[in-house]
Amino acid sequence: MPRAAEHKDALIYAAAGLFRRRGYGASGLNDILAASGAPKGSLYHYFPEGKEQLAETTVKAGGITVARTLEELAASTKDSAAYLRGFAKLLIGWLEASDYEDGCPISTVLLEMAGESEKIRAQGHTAYDKWRQVTGDKFLADGLSRKAANALATHTLAAFEGAMMIARVEKKETAIKTTASLLSAQVKAMQQTGSR
Repeated sequence: MPRAAEHKDALIYAAAGLFRRRGYGASGLNDILAASGAPKGSLYHYFPEGKEQLAETTVKAGGITVARTLEELAASTKDSAAYLRGFAKLLIGWLEASDYEDGCPISTVLLEMAGESEKIRAQGHTAYDKWRQVTGDKFLADGLSRKAANALATHTLAAFEGAMMIARVEKKETAIKTTASLLSAQVKAMQQTGSR
């Protein structure tokens, strides 16, 4: 990888980590530069609009990374219940690896900035749409109608986002495991009733 690209990637990676842990407002450009190891001039070279553009890029990158991970999970699991268990396992793994300091790669920034920056909000919208589509397609393949699959996919993302917050606060995985179990039961009930 060319050195210049390394600087850009390092800035994105450092910003994403700081935004996840501290939030947008508490992560200064000097902090991001220090964490990235990139020279000061590289920040405005790659992100001439500054911190907002960098945050927009981190939300886009995080959205793509999670979407790919969910696509791989969907392809490797036999049914919705296995997908939901796998989803929970991924979330727990990410949280444990950071000692419960990290959360969703995009939600912390979006909580602060979705109402302030249309560009950041739009990247978040794109990310959540893709995650919902991957998850909904898994439910659809398991026999739910498109309408029911999409609704349950939205519920799944919202439930796991909330469970991650509780897990971070409690520093334990219980909320995520409970959420996966209840969502699996909901899928089963919808299958049995032929949910349309």
